[in-house]
Amino acid sequence: MLKVLHVISDTNIGGAGRHLLAFLQYYDRSRLEVRVLCPPGSRLAGRCLAAGVEVITRSCLSGEKSFDLRGLAGLAALIKKYRIQVVHTHASFTGRLAARLAGVPCVVYTKHRLDWERPQKGIRGRLLNYLDRTACHRVIAVSRAVKESLLKSGMPEARVEVIYNGIDVGGFRERARPGRLREELSAGADRVVGIIGRLEPEKGHSIFLQAAAQVLKVRNNVTFVVVGTGSLAGELKNMARDLGIETKVLFTGLREDIPELLSVMDVVALPSLTEAFPLSLIESMCLGRPCIASSVGGISEIIENEKNGLLVSPGDAAALAEKIIFLLSNPEQARAMGVRAAALVEKKFDAGLMAEKITDLYYRVVYPR
Repeated sequence: MLKVLHVISDTNIGGAGRHLLAFLQYYDRSRLEVRVLCPPGSRLAGRCLAAGVEVITRSCLSGEKSFDLRGLAGLAALIKKYRIQVVHTHASFTGRLAARLAGVPCVVYTKHRLDWERPQKGIRGRLLNYLDRTACHRVIAVSRAVKESLLKSGMPEARVEVIYNGIDVGGFRERARPGRLREELSAGADRVVGIIGRLEPEKGHSIFLQAAAQVLKVRNNVTFVVVGTGSLAGELKNMARDLGIETKVLFTGLREDIPELLSVMDVVALPSLTEAFPLSLIESMCLGRPCIASSVGGISEIIENEKNGLLVSPGDAAALAEKIIFLLSNPEQARAMGVRAAALVEKKFDAGLMAEKITDLYYRVVYPR
């Protein structure tokens, strides 16, 4: 049995946290003994404990301190104390360096995102790229698009493996009970179109609102639902008002009941400008929701256009509006796309499959043939 330590510096439950929780639910406990190292006050801690996994907290992992050399010796000592054989980090440089310092035979880093508008320049950028290349034995890319990005940055191809994110398909579907939510979200309209994600520039919410305004000129019986929080919340609400659609757009803020919310949406949009591998997309597809997404990053590895969803060019609000109207006007075709989407998620993006592939990677590195 391998002793594994997952290191994650997030305090909220974002994409990396959801990835980790899915892994913890499905990993083989006869093959791995897993612990999680995270910052104090992390919302992940309670969820990891509920999964039956020991949680260790260290302040040197908190937020902007995820690259904090002052905590290096302490983390290395902790790794040695537990006789860890695999350190698996989710962005933490400190965790990777501490693992190397402790002589851990398998250091793994999962790359969860594409570095959109974050080019690494200057001495600091060169240092970070060097550490990325040398501080781990393997990098897990969550999509082929992420792998290509890593190779362009100088990462040796032999160190990179693509393992797609997975979700708890059965559990997600069990929680998809709309109940009172249809009335809450629809605001009296017949149809609901939604977007789920952080309210940040790269997620394309402004494109979503522009498309909503165009759709409402043709079909007035639609409510547009925006789920999530972020730095653009105020700006987007002002934009909805300026477009004259504020009564047709519902901003829900942060929500935990994502399966229930998705279950009442007739169409889900993901007009992102960049995406590594969007969990919100495979969650929507898991429930058979017809989806429209930008043809960027890892999205094209999930959606086959006009078969299990629809693709549009990034930033094209008119095309997004056209596709929304098409799906709302052709429910049978929309339903067929949703059925094929759900089948794809079952086959390729189940958390059990992801956990199995990650575990196999650990064993191949620790016990090379």
